[in-house]
Amino acid sequence: MHDIREDFARALATLLKKETLEHITVKDIAESCNVTRQTFYYHFPDIYALIEWIFLQEASAALASNRDIDTWQEGYCNVLKRLRDNRDLVININCSSHRDYLEHFMYKALHDVIYPVVEEEAIGMNVADSHKEFIARFYSLATLAMGIDWINKGMKEEPAEIADQVATLVRGDFKKALHKYELK
Repeated sequence: MHDIREDFARALATLLKKETLEHITVKDIAESCNVTRQTFYYHFPDIYALIEWIFLQEASAALASNRDIDTWQEGYCNVLKRLRDNRDLVININCSSHRDYLEHFMYKALHDVIYPVVEEEAIGMNVADSHKEFIARFYSLATLAMGIDWINKGMKEEPAEIADQVATLVRGDFKKALHKYELK
């Protein structure tokens, strides 16, 4: 079944090759898809909701089966690859006044990978949920900062290289942090 939201996403991507995000309107997207603005508004309240939908689709595909201690690095690498695949959108948002959309998406995607890893590592340990959440938030934010830095530097390094470097730094750290919070 055809999903017009995908048409809107492709139209936005095409428009971003010629124009900055601030200069693209719902009318531009609708005209690119040969539909009315009302058709767009039936699916999304604004362009930023479309962007969020695009990011959620990308994150879901990137993280499909990478939420454990053995595969979270691959999930992170997939997120970076998808960001690079959507380079025009990512660069435009990162350089816009709506940069927080990109950071929010990336944080959510990373947290969705890291929290299950923390949970898995905590099996058999007596650690409060609030401490597990803090550990996941800490590592999600650190990993987010590395991803934003990579974007700011033009996404030149290979995603696998970035993911491997991050994994090298945190290997064993989830367990170590959990032990520090373990209730005796």
